[in-house]
Amino acid sequence: MSPVDVYHCQRCIAPLEVPPGSRTIVCRYCGTQNELRRPGPPAAAPRPAAAGSRTIAATLLGAAIAVAVAASVATLASRGDRGPGSLRGPFELEWSNGRKFVVKSDEAINGEVSIFEGSYQIVFHGFPRGTRWKVAEKSGRIESDIYDIVKLDNVEGQLGKIPAAKYRDYLLGPKATLALELPSGQAASIELRQVDAVMSVLSVLERVKNGPVLFEGEPKQDSGQSNVILLETASMKLFGQAVLLQDVDQVAITRRLPEIKGRKTCTGYKDRAGKPLPDLTIRFKETETTVFDRRTGAVVQKKTFPPEEECPMFRLSLDGDREREQDSYAPTRDIEAWLSSLVQR
Repeated sequence: MSPVDVYHCQRCIAPLEVPPGSRTIVCRYCGTQNELRRPGPPAAAPRPAAAGSRTIAATLLGAAIAVAVAASVATLASRGDRGPGSLRGPFELEWSNGRKFVVKSDEAINGEVSIFEGSYQIVFHGFPRGTRWKVAEKSGRIESDIYDIVKLDNVEGQLGKIPAAKYRDYLLGPKATLALELPSGQAASIELRQVDAVMSVLSVLERVKNGPVLFEGEPKQDSGQSNVILLETASMKLFGQAVLLQDVDQVAITRRLPEIKGRKTCTGYKDRAGKPLPDLTIRFKETETTVFDRRTGAVVQKKTFPPEEECPMFRLSLDGDREREQDSYAPTRDIEAWLSSLVQR
């Protein structure tokens, strides 16, 4: 590998190969200009951008990418002196699950397919730099033997035809063969699989905060009030009737307001072994719900809801590190009842 430091994009967490001494670099995946404040070892990464500046999809996928990159780096390091791209056996590909294909003789070399921000893409892990790929009329080279992304098709224009009630089950992407050729001359191929566009659907609809969200062929015009979709962290819920996403009239987005309206101490928690856990302090915060007209971007309704004041049944925990304070939960039932009443008028 060439002597570069490896950082990660502040927006999409994709790897940035930065020549020593460089202070800024533009991400070739999302176009974000990154300022490198502190040089560090290859696994170091700049602090991510504030959550408010990132879409729901980018946040979730970014976390997954960070984990995948760390795993790839660790796996490559464990190869010892085998050299980049050397295999334990024949170069053959197979699907290990619905999204991931692997080299049969070395599963550390693999690829994952997904639809991110409207593009069907392949994320290659561990393939040697210079590996050639081809899908139908498109072709190119893998530029990093740690991690590389190839964007094949922009499917955003097809999102409007996705069934609103079954958006998780609808699959998009090319029905084509991926052909790979290693620098050694070994070649293999595999039929690409279509995947769901859930995160892209959420990401596209969330753009209504900045203006109209129009699907292919739609005019910019006032919507009715026959239905509304509530965007949640990794899902959405429809109120009213809409057959396809292009039939959706309004989009509701919630946000936790920053002001703390009070606190409450919750006690009585125990770990799995039955040992008492420290008390938990709940910070009461209101939730603002804004309803936008999808086709114009205009704000139709806005309402602020008081926080849930009940103690949670369980303590939040991440790798055994339990927070002593957390924000109150959003009053989901009240928000949903309000949205339901809007479309029943």
